[in-house]
Amino acid sequence: MHQAVALSLASIMAQSIVSSNNYMKKGMVDFRLVTPLCIFSSLGAILGSNIIEFIPGNYLKIIFAVALTYTAVTIVRKSESTREREAADPDPGLLAVSLIAFLAGIFSAILGVGGGIIVVPAVYLLFNYDMGTARGSSAFMIGITATAGSVVYLINGALHLDSAGPVIIGLIIGGWIGSWLGTRAKSIVVRYIFAVAMVYLATRMFLEGIK
Repeated sequence: MHQAVALSLASIMAQSIVSSNNYMKKGMVDFRLVTPLCIFSSLGAILGSNIIEFIPGNYLKIIFAVALTYTAVTIVRKSESTREREAADPDPGLLAVSLIAFLAGIFSAILGVGGGIIVVPAVYLLFNYDMGTARGSSAFMIGITATAGSVVYLINGALHLDSAGPVIIGLIIGGWIGSWLGTRAKSIVVRYIFAVAMVYLATRMFLEGIK
């Protein structure tokens, strides 16, 4: 499991380099938001990578699955008209952003998932950013976070670079295609796709957690 998580983080790191580049070209990365996200999610990833052996993974997966399902439903139900009124000038508080980024980093390192599965809904729902900026900023951030976690796993001997190559190449190609489509897709389409992906991941996490 540790080797799988390490490989996942290394792959996320490579994918982020490509996808965030496309988002930056479209002006969909808010660096006021990204800076604290990167710092505190990296700290969370370092902590998570070092405490994974002491965490009861099954319980954590069940809790994470429930939270993902609730978030997916909330994203679908929140109307765009309401969000447009709320999102005139998003200005999230530093403390709230830092806390969410730190938790995202921990979950990312422990479960081997992209921190974006936490950060995108938080930025979209709590801080009232539009979905495009939420995705672009998250894509940039998770690369930094995954790098921090990958380095720890590499030092601890859990990351084997010889097996990472083919996976990284595939994800670089997929990341470029996905971000290219993401910069052109309508917000409502992205919301539903993201919600479906979250429910799928939640189901997988829950089933693994109850084994």
